[in-house]
Amino acid sequence: MGGVFKLIILRHGESQWNHENKFCGWIDIPLSEKGKQEARYAGELIQRAGLSPDILYTSKLQRSIETGFIILKVLNRSWLDHIKTWRLNERHYGKLQGRDKHQVFMELGQNKEKFQYIRRNFRGLPPLVDFKDPSIDEKYLDILNKQILPKGESLAMVMDRLIPFFKYEILDNQMIQLNKTVLIVTHGSVVRSLIKYLNKVSDDDISKINVPTGVPLVFEMDDHGDLIKPYYYLDKEKAEEGIEKVKNEGLAKGPL
Repeated sequence: MGGVFKLIILRHGESQWNHENKFCGWIDIPLSEKGKQEARYAGELIQRAGLSPDILYTSKLQRSIETGFIILKVLNRSWLDHIKTWRLNERHYGKLQGRDKHQVFMELGQNKEKFQYIRRNFRGLPPLVDFKDPSIDEKYLDILNKQILPKGESLAMVMDRLIPFFKYEILDNQMIQLNKTVLIVTHGSVVRSLIKYLNKVSDDDISKINVPTGVPLVFEMDDHGDLIKPYYYLDKEKAEEGIEKVKNEGLAKGPL
């Protein structure tokens, strides 16, 4: 078939709980004012790069959906098809959802290794929620087999529910068969999962990768889904600043 296929992925703009240094997970938190600004800037970056998405995918969480809407408005492409799926939801942080990250760090005896194991290790699993999970609401009533809905996830578990959908629905169908430029607006753990899958990052090395809010990254692939060049951020300097911030979350008190 030949050709170059482009995928634009970004973590949503800053949410109110990102600002407050809390674990968000599946709890449906809106964008902060800074997050809305980040979304507008992401749209401008995509526009300046001469990229023109043909379809938008988001999670079912408003911080992802709202970021996507703002970007499409900047691009004057609000009419694009928009598919929302729980498979692009953030990692489910179990009983840590809604908790202050620094408080959790303190409860773990200020043990950076234990804290980062839960946050970043490929198989690090948070404590699971009880049977009634307040973050599971009417958005998910269409999923008939409720047993597949998580009560807490490692990154490995995120990839188990994400990658088959991404490979067959987005990569093979929308990008390669239909030759569309796809925009995915999602969450940090999903971006990390896609970096791991597309860039063939090892289980150990993925723990070193952090993702900033609101900075698009671009993957250019051939018709086998292999990268033809390293993936890149559309604003490298802003991405590096954001990565450093995310890397150190929880180790110090957040804003009051």
